[in-house]
Amino acid sequence: MNSIELDQRIVQIEGFIKVLTQQCPILDERRHILAPLLHNAQIQDALKKKLDNNIAAGAWHHLVPMLGQDLLRDQSRLFLDADGRSGSLTNLWRKLQADPALREHFRAAYAGMFDEFHEDPDEGLSLERSKEINVESRESDRARNGARFDEGWDRVRKTVDGLASDPVAVKIKMFRDKHHAHLQMQKLDKEPKAFDPNTIGLTFNEIFEFGDRCQHAVAELGLLLTGITWDPEAFADVHARRGTAMWKALTS
Repeated sequence: MNSIELDQRIVQIEGFIKVLTQQCPILDERRHILAPLLHNAQIQDALKKKLDNNIAAGAWHHLVPMLGQDLLRDQSRLFLDADGRSGSLTNLWRKLQADPALREHFRAAYAGMFDEFHEDPDEGLSLERSKEINVESRESDRARNGARFDEGWDRVRKTVDGLASDPVAVKIKMFRDKHHAHLQMQKLDKEPKAFDPNTIGLTFNEIFEFGDRCQHAVAELGLLLTGITWDPEAFADVHARRGTAMWKALTS
């Protein structure tokens, strides 16, 4: 990869991680709209009272499956899509492995993020001694930040490399391929009916945990590539309160 191609790939990767970082909180908010319908007994009871013996119950029964399938589709899209044009976590990581120079570029940028703080001379010291201290401090920060980059890179690598064989990821991709992307039917020697999603045994708890794990990997990778941090758990806390408050307002 020549210098022009490298610069182009760096710009592309930075764009990919920014978009992925923006999409994750939206995904998480949808998760916390769904969660109270599954785990909050007070909301479940209130909705049951409103919908019992009501024609609206027929439409209501579609809501949880629809929200769940939407969540699965977005998890597949954001974390697992291997298409070369995709901005998914999987494809972004693949692009980062295209040339060792990419990792070195982002590592150098991360290691030197505090360089500007070691430029001004200390008025209480000679210029020579001030420069020596600045160099020592800068190198110390670079070493510490570089080690932090390596640790974070290894955590992301373990998460992304594990997605290929992760049982929940396999189920999500199967669900997408057989039920969302295609209306897959049984083989010729079997009863002609569509693929039954219940046969893969995918639970909502698995879906939620998988999403949390991948979002933490995105947050870690975003920090390493851009120096910008965001806390998925802080967002989740806000989204959980919003989702619960919405359903309580609708059932009061």
